[in-house]
Amino acid sequence: MQWMQAMALVLVVASSAAWAQGKADPHRAEDRDKHSKIATAHTAAAACLQAPGANREACHKQLQADCRGLAVGPHCGLRAKADEYKDPARHLADHRRMAQIHGAAAQCLASDRSYKDCQADLAKACGGIGVGKYCGMRHAH
Repeated sequence: MQWMQAMALVLVVASSAAWAQGKADPHRAEDRDKHSKIATAHTAAAACLQAPGANREACHKQLQADCRGLAVGPHCGLRAKADEYKDPARHLADHRRMAQIHGAAAQCLASDRSYKDCQADLAKACGGIGVGKYCGMRHAH
């Protein structure tokens, strides 16, 4: 009888821990998808900007359309620089870096790592290139 009570207690504790983990990360899949979409948008922007005869305005308008509702600012979370057109190679590298950062965040959220660890990695990798602590992503929760 005591064995059954002990087992019931273990099951209650385990299910409570699982519920708490699920409750702590209710938007994990949503955030993973947002990071993935932001990464795709920055990859497309980099490809657009690198194309021969690229129209920078058209590339940025497409980036804005791809990121609508996902990221802050006119550059999809990328911190705006006054000299962005003076050094196109740096600007292109910034878009590629943002794509890598958000792609890594999406992969982390798809793994078994904790949500908190994924967010810490995101903040560290972003290192001032993006806006805010979520590297430019709108974060509603």
